[in-house]
Amino acid sequence: MTRLGSKLPFREAAEEIWYSYQTLPDEATLRRVTQRHGAAAEALVEQEVAMLERDAPEASAWPQQLLVSADGAFVPLTSGEPREVKSVAVGEFTTEWDPRNWEARVKTQDISYFSRSYAVRDFERQALAELHRRGLENAQTVVAVNDGAAWIQSFLDYHCPQAVRILDFAHAASYLAQAGKGVWEEESEAFQGWYASACHRLKHAPPQETLANLRLLQPKAKTEEQTAAIDGALFYLQSRRQMLDYAHFRRCGYPIGSGCVESGHKVVVQRRMTGAGMRWAEHHVDPMLALRNLICNGRWQAGWQQITLYQQEQQLARRLQAADSKQPPPSAPITFAGLKAAGLLPDEDLPAESPLPNKSGPGPDHPWRNNKWPTREAWRWN
Repeated sequence: MTRLGSKLPFREAAEEIWYSYQTLPDEATLRRVTQRHGAAAEALVEQEVAMLERDAPEASAWPQQLLVSADGAFVPLTSGEPREVKSVAVGEFTTEWDPRNWEARVKTQDISYFSRSYAVRDFERQALAELHRRGLENAQTVVAVNDGAAWIQSFLDYHCPQAVRILDFAHAASYLAQAGKGVWEEESEAFQGWYASACHRLKHAPPQETLANLRLLQPKAKTEEQTAAIDGALFYLQSRRQMLDYAHFRRCGYPIGSGCVESGHKVVVQRRMTGAGMRWAEHHVDPMLALRNLICNGRWQAGWQQITLYQQEQQLARRLQAADSKQPPPSAPITFAGLKAAGLLPDEDLPAESPLPNKSGPGPDHPWRNNKWPTREAWRWN
């Protein structure tokens, strides 16, 4: 139920269970079971991160070249507001020769993902488990291809400040298009020719040439909007000049695109959580993302065993807590006030009992008093 619920909409998952087992679970039950196990998977990651921070064990993986890409996507909530889901994709890249195009191509493989809707600082901390599993600290070369978002640069400063940072080529090209549209119409031949030439220069020439070419557009601006578009693109690329040396990056065999994390949005998030009419409660987003990570990373079997063990431990802890709460409270000390309240003491206003009869002399029914025994004088006569 949990695996199908994390791969399909809950109604479709219930139908698949019916065709497989001839049992139709309630949709609400399937949702509740899936979310409960997702919360357990999320708690297990928290425990792993706490253990890594406490013990600092050495990673077992030793990759040669590692790619780290982070990005954000949005998930609709029941409140009507979208929630940003941050994702980081980690993979090993190699350079392969493409005989068809007669050029070297960079191929990224063995990609894994970590996705959460946490705040930036919490996301940085929780991603430690996946990055440690991939051996980030042992990698000989770490390349980070991302857009220019500030939270991504903070993420890289936290985990891999030594990484070679590259601005996503498509993202940089979009700012070239923004500057060109400030002068020409998008569908005009002048813009198409200038944009193709500018992208070729960006990819094969040093970044200084691209920035100089953008400055040549400034005198051509005729309105304030055109000037603002050109100046904005120039400022954005100028402040990230060291991340634009694509000619050098390609000679080193580094990837220059962040397609792995963008495809990760489709695989991890959008395929299950952004369908038509889907809305998610805020506290259900991260448990579902934890299950999606297990499926998309190919670690469902190991993750499910940990979830089962965690559920058993939690159930045992609840039983022990319930047993402790059912123990009788310690007995109070016995007091006269307690005995009187319980009716175990006589009331004070009862009449006093009659004194016991005097046992020193014969009683009223004694034979001596009824003249049935001989008197003292009779004994004398005999």
